[in-house]
Amino acid sequence: MTITTTTPGSRPLTVLARASWFAATDQQPPDLPGFTASPFAPIIAHVADLCLTARYQGSPVPPDRAESTAMVMVSQLGDMATEAAVVGSVDQGTKASPLLFFQSVPSAVLGVVSARWNLGGAVISISPAGDPLAEGMDLAQLLIEDGSARDVLLVLVELAVQEDLSDRAEALLVSAEESP
Repeated sequence: MTITTTTPGSRPLTVLARASWFAATDQQPPDLPGFTASPFAPIIAHVADLCLTARYQGSPVPPDRAESTAMVMVSQLGDMATEAAVVGSVDQGTKASPLLFFQSVPSAVLGVVSARWNLGGAVISISPAGDPLAEGMDLAQLLIEDGSARDVLLVLVELAVQEDLSDRAEALLVSAEESP
């Protein structure tokens, strides 16, 4: 599958692998040690694992690709559950768990994924004002075009902020190269 980015004059990106996860229909992702009070990090790690496994059939990524695979996490609202847990502790005058401060950095879980899959590329988190997929693909395109990455693992994630919505995530492994 080829996706054209919105950057004029750029080469289209090829989707090498893709995975999705929806709370309404899929099984809860496995717990992720070191991350508490929020499904945000476990969802990201789970959908990233599904995507990379679809491409490479298991960890680690082959060395000729791993060092040049960047990760981009895209979320408009970020980890609202961790934020709510910290705010709740402050409002109640109780001591917040130190783990909440570690996991409040959105890229912390990307470090876990990077270590698990032996990835050595750039790690970036963005909160787009516009279309999350389009902005994520544009950033992936820039990373590839400037030589910072050969492949980009793009992870889009949103936690539900209303009762009628569900947590959801999607991961795409993209490259400017054709899929073999």
